[in-house]
Amino acid sequence: MAIDLAPFLDPTRCAVIVFECQENVIGSGSQIPGLRKSVRDGGMLSNIAGLLTRARAHGARVFYCTAGARHGGLGRSRTPLNDRMSREAAPAGDVSDTSVVKEIAPEPGDVLIHRGHGMSGFYRTELDPCLRDLGVSTVIVTGVSINIGVLGTTLEAVNHGYRTIVAADCVAGDPPEYGEMVLRYSIRNLAYLSSSEEIARIWEAAAR
Repeated sequence: MAIDLAPFLDPTRCAVIVFECQENVIGSGSQIPGLRKSVRDGGMLSNIAGLLTRARAHGARVFYCTAGARHGGLGRSRTPLNDRMSREAAPAGDVSDTSVVKEIAPEPGDVLIHRGHGMSGFYRTELDPCLRDLGVSTVIVTGVSINIGVLGTTLEAVNHGYRTIVAADCVAGDPPEYGEMVLRYSIRNLAYLSSSEEIARIWEAAAR
């Protein structure tokens, strides 16, 4: 049975989280070609761009969560990184370009949250207190990757007590068929699945 998400999508209580849509992950500096291809082939960036335009127009807040190490990995674990994606995204000793890709660049009023360690947007960052200060009760998760970061951030959003929606056309994984399985068998048991168009339709209907 379809669930009516309108009661949960008061834009003044919503925030869109854009997770790790940065140059060294999905842009020209990416060392993860499969993920970059999945993003481009699936139209993820244009879908996020449309959602962000509507979010700003209707009063929902936009948060960008980025990650990057200091030169030489200062402040990170002294042992080799456990996960392959981190090793590929940030080669040892390299300070990569962690800026948000230009297609969905931040605008005035958006909030940037940067972390130097961990796999979730909430891990040792100011994301939770900033959301609470703004009265946010519903978070809409977008970005990459479904494999790790989107799944982890969704789980942590639930742990922190937020109603959580994942915009399925605004996320990507590598390979795409695995991403679909994570959405179907994991994320839909944690959060509501929706689309950028459904969310925008609800916001626009409420504004009329």
